[in-house]
Amino acid sequence: ITSTLTFAAACASAGITVLIGNDLGQCSQNHCARFETATAMAFISWFTISPSFLLNFWTLASR
Repeated sequence: ITSTLTFAAACASAGITVLIGNDLGQCSQNHCARFETATAMAFISWFTISPSFLLNFWTLASR
């Protein structure tokens, strides 16, 4: 569950970052570097959580 929620949050953060940066063009007023760093950290945390999720899911399915 945590892995899925982390992935959803990372994707939502990436969407907001693209919206502000590319579509609205307001990166000079906002802190886009901080948004991009936070989004990258969210994806990195998802990559570290996903092996645990897959291992637990595989263990549950093999019962």
